[in-house]
Amino acid sequence: MIGKILPAIITILGNLVFYLWIKGRVDKSLEKNKIAYGGVFKEKVNIYRELLERTYTLKKDLSRFQYVGVKEDGNAIMEKINDYIQFASINQPFLSDAMLTDLNTLRTEFQDVFDNFYRHIANTDSEYLDNFFQAGNKLRSNKPFKEIEERLVAEMRRDLKIENFDG
Repeated sequence: MIGKILPAIITILGNLVFYLWIKGRVDKSLEKNKIAYGGVFKEKVNIYRELLERTYTLKKDLSRFQYVGVKEDGNAIMEKINDYIQFASINQPFLSDAMLTDLNTLRTEFQDVFDNFYRHIANTDSEYLDNFFQAGNKLRSNKPFKEIEERLVAEMRRDLKIENFDG
């Protein structure tokens, strides 16, 4: 009788050892990937938050520059636009090609608005007045900015898997 039970006991013990060994490796691998993915996820959230904050800050600063800006304020705004470019460039590994293209388009729009404001403010004659008002209307209507911002936010939500997030 022991001859019949012994192979079954050995098989059960062998399966148990094999199961525990595989489970340990899988659990370790899952934990390692969970930590790595969690870090990347948090980094992406921080990058996206920073991009949105910089975008809205630049729009606010450009709007303020239009109404109460002086030539000297231009350097600070140019620095913010350059920081915006640098931030997007540094974080390229976390951003899709489509998002990088949209960010570059957004930066181009910021630069265009700034250039037209600065030309008028720095040169007190009315030569650049028409471009000044066109840039102001672009900023006020928010048309090119809003479309790009909505695409960026939609991509962020897709990437973070929160497309249907209502809260």
